[in-house]
Amino acid sequence: MPNSFAYLTLIIWPLVATWLYKKNKVIPATFWTIVGGYLLLPVGVDFDFPLIPALNKATIPAVMAFFGCKYLARVKISLLPPGGLERNLIILFFIGSVGMVFTNGDAINEINRFIPGLSYRDTVSVILSQGLLLLPFTIALQLIKTYEDQLQLLKLLVLAGLLYSVLIIFEIRMSPQLHKWIYGFFPHSWGQQVRYGGFRPVVFLGHGLWVSIFLVVVLGAALVLAKIKMPVTKKFNNFIVMYLVLLLYLSKGFGAMILGVVLLIPIKFMSISISGKIAYFVSTVAIFYPLLCIIDVFPHQYLVELIEPINSRQAGSLGYRFNQEVMLLERAKDKFVFGWGGWDRYKLADSVTDGYWIILFGKYGVIGFAAIFGLMYSAVIKAGSSARLMTDHSAKTLLIGHSLIVAVIMIDQIPNDSMNSLFWLIIGALIGRSQAIKTEKSIVTIPEIRSKIYGAL
Repeated sequence: MPNSFAYLTLIIWPLVATWLYKKNKVIPATFWTIVGGYLLLPVGVDFDFPLIPALNKATIPAVMAFFGCKYLARVKISLLPPGGLERNLIILFFIGSVGMVFTNGDAINEINRFIPGLSYRDTVSVILSQGLLLLPFTIALQLIKTYEDQLQLLKLLVLAGLLYSVLIIFEIRMSPQLHKWIYGFFPHSWGQQVRYGGFRPVVFLGHGLWVSIFLVVVLGAALVLAKIKMPVTKKFNNFIVMYLVLLLYLSKGFGAMILGVVLLIPIKFMSISISGKIAYFVSTVAIFYPLLCIIDVFPHQYLVELIEPINSRQAGSLGYRFNQEVMLLERAKDKFVFGWGGWDRYKLADSVTDGYWIILFGKYGVIGFAAIFGLMYSAVIKAGSSARLMTDHSAKTLLIGHSLIVAVIMIDQIPNDSMNSLFWLIIGALIGRSQAIKTEKSIVTIPEIRSKIYGAL
């Protein structure tokens, strides 16, 4: 059970956020409000009031970031993207959520479980809760516009990773105890954190897997900064990269190490063009993964056999997840368009759900999946399109490296449910910067075209 301090931290976080906005510029204040809450606040602790979303480590920082941007920093910002594809996708998701509620009014009465049907009151709750979870995305999309903004975001991300690494190293050595010591309980299964004669660090993220993917994303940011020789000397940046690679290895996340390689090799050793193509390929596999599973062409068995000689335990775990996906996907087909809704209605009585994609597909159907993964995919596509308009090598490298990080976040949602406020912040920032590049180019290009026309006349 959570102790009193766990609830106290949620109560005082709005005060912390207010102080951050009073003392800092808007981008670092927003970053530390959202990411600080994700990294430090307790897992599984919330204030759950009727008819409104639970107030917890995801929703409280998001609300305070919006409040801080709009009313303390006086930034013109709205609850939805001001226009374009992203706004339409979020609205589509909300419309799909309404459809989900109204097509799931029937109760589920099976052996050993009874789940009531959804009612109209669940419509408001679902829209508000998902809107709050997407709020970091919406904020970053409207906040990150320039090269300097994007560079500052990645610097802050690396700094957050380096600071958090102190706690990670402590738990690698001493076992994952911090959440229990500070907040009074351990947030997950202890057995899942024991690996290879040691421990996965958990810190305040809930599971060792989430720590590992966090390190992967920080590593990606550090690699990009090293590539463009920012913010300090190349030698120091390379030291940070090596430190993060070692930390990722010690965190004992096999899948995360593979994703780390997916980032390291293209950013470090390949051209911008090839890195962009890899980002496009990885993100395309992620968004079309459900279709590949439905038509039974994804090489599940081949992947299991490929991993077996390297790590038999991981191969067995992956095979088990694939088998669960097949059963859950069969159930999802019964409510293909709008999904089954929450309260574990989308699950079988004994099923295990690990991947974010199958949870999303099961709960919200193909509309919900297309809307949410469409937001991520849009970031990678727009970054690639905007990169073709750029001539500055450092800015282009930063943009493509950022898109590769988003692609890795996307592909991690196949085996894991790791989406969080930090990741939505990163995804929204990539779209915001990509859209700003196209706007800048159009402002510059149109007068040039007019000048040439008038000159010819």
